[in-house]
Order: sequence, then C-alpha cells, then structure tokens
Amino acid sequence: MITKTTMAMLGVAASGLLAGCTETLDSQQIKTGGISATLEAIAESASSTTLRATLKAGGDESNTYVILSAGDRISATVDGEAVAMSAESDGVYEAAVDVGAGGTEIKVLLDRDDEGDDDATNNVGTLPDPFDLEALPREPVPRGEDLTIAWAPSASGDDMVIDVKGDCIFSKTFDVGGDPGTYTIDAGELEETSSQEPESCDVGVVIRRSRNGTTDNNLDPESSFELSQVRGGRFTSAP
Repeated sequence: MITKTTMAMLGVAASGLLAGCTETLDSQQIKTGGISATLEAIAESASSTTLRATLKAGGDESNTYVILSAGDRISATVDGEAVAMSAESDGVYEAAVDVGAGGTEIKVLLDRDDEGDDDATNNVGTLPDPFDLEALPREPVPRGEDLTIAWAPSASGDDMVIDVKGDCIFSKTFDVGGDPGTYTIDAGELEETSSQEPESCDVGVVIRRSRNGTTDNNLDPESSFELSQVRGGRFTSAP
C-alpha cells in the first residue's frame, strides 16, 4: 500500500497547496463559470481511493481559493453510492472511499444554493486498472548502473509516470509513454546533488497509471479531472 511519504512525493498534501501568498473568496461572490476545479481520484490500492477537489477563482494556477458557503456544497458518487466531501483546508475538499477497482465510475458534483446559478454535476471519469509494483533492489544501486522498474501492465493504454526523489539526488520525473510494464532508468540519469561529496540515500519511487475524466461545461474551462492508480517503493541510491 502507498505510504504517507509516497503521497507527499506526489505533492498532494493539501497543506502544501496553500504555501506562498494566497487569498480566499466566498463562493457566494462568484458564478460557477468562474470556478476552476482541479479534481483528483487517487487510488492507493485496489480497495482505497482518495477524492480531492481544489476550487480556485481565476484559473487553475491562481492563488485565490474558493470556499463553499451557505448552501453551496461539493460531493461525489462512487459506483452510484453518494459520498460526502469535507473541507481539508481553504478551497480543498476531500473524501476517502474503500473502493479502488479498475473501471469504477466516479462523479463529482458541485451544487449551488442560488437557483439563478448553474450546478456543475457532470464531472465524471473511471479509475484505471490497479497494478502491483515489483520489489525494488534490496542492495544499494550505484548511480552509474541501470535500474529497471517493473509492474503489472494493462492493455488499457493508460499513461504511466514515474517520480523519483531522494536527499542525495535531484528529483526527477520520467514519462514512460503507454504502459509497457517496465522502464529502465539509464546509468547516470539520477544526478547526485553533490559531486564533491557524493552520498548514499534512500530514494522513493512513485509510479502512476493515470487517465483523464471530463469536467462540467458550466465550470471554468481550465478545470480538470485526473484519475490514477498510484504505487510506491524505495531503494538505496549509491555513488
């Protein structure tokens, strides 16, 4: 199962979302068309998924977060079952469900209290197939050697992405392209942070199988919905 450390590597910790200069806006002050919703369904196992909705005003890269108030609310349905989403931080709403099977349909619904404003209930997508990540080497892997990462492939053709992060190397993302079941990080691709005093360190590997859902036309066009299966492992990187 994916760990809290792995989730942090993905940048999905809500506390990190509000770093820097941010503002908030009451939802009663903005129409639905001005809300950019970044929607995520992150399956950490075949039986556990985190749903997240980040609401902003001014586009998906804005620092203005929309706080739902009055009767405005956001919720979800997972395989037809209603799921409440609650505020994790300003403008960020989450829910955890005991579902993670491939093909599970997930809808996210934004309901507006004002009858003169539009709801946005047609945000929908399906989870990609779950997979197992093969065990990474137990012995330290020199950065001058190839490292092959393997997992159970799927015929669905969803994209695979690998994130690698450790204290002694520069973080790196590898876009696999398709779902071949293996990917080799070539010798020298993991760059050490200090060439004068190279060190060994634990390195976290996060691999994602992702696909895009669709978002409601009543939302800001910069809205998005990504559904992913995520698995993680660790190995020791050596000079």
